[in-house]
Amino acid sequence: MNNIWKYSLILAFSIILDQLIKGTSQSLILEDGGISNLIGPLSFVRFKNAYLIFGFNISTIKSYQNSIAILFSSGIIVYSLKEAIKNRNISPITGWSYTLMIAGFFTSWLDRISQGFTLDYLGLNFGSTLVTFSLGDILSVCGFFLLGILKIKKRSW
Repeated sequence: MNNIWKYSLILAFSIILDQLIKGTSQSLILEDGGISNLIGPLSFVRFKNAYLIFGFNISTIKSYQNSIAILFSSGIIVYSLKEAIKNRNISPITGWSYTLMIAGFFTSWLDRISQGFTLDYLGLNFGSTLVTFSLGDILSVCGFFLLGILKIKKRSW
């Protein structure tokens, strides 16, 4: 099977899984800011995130943060798509890392376009600190991490 088809399947599966988990979280937690414990420190949460990527808030551009995040995500998606296609046969694992980034940013991009914010629906409790995120955050971090490892490994040869 051609790598582009494999990449496309991962993208489609990621979007569907993101929506299923998000829907489950929303059905368990009816109000914004709610928490429903799952296992140990892992929880379902419901937090609207209209800030820049990963909840990074710049108060001076508060009214434009979602628009900037949409533009930033769009740029990463287009660039990653170009790189995934370019590397599909040269370095398939590089293509996979870009595909993970596309999946992560695309799920957040869809939410921002349709709702004006992303919904963080998973949380980890670290004592008094609650870190919230979504599947899109996990996928984009995994893609960046994998790409970083590949770049470091390439330099060390």
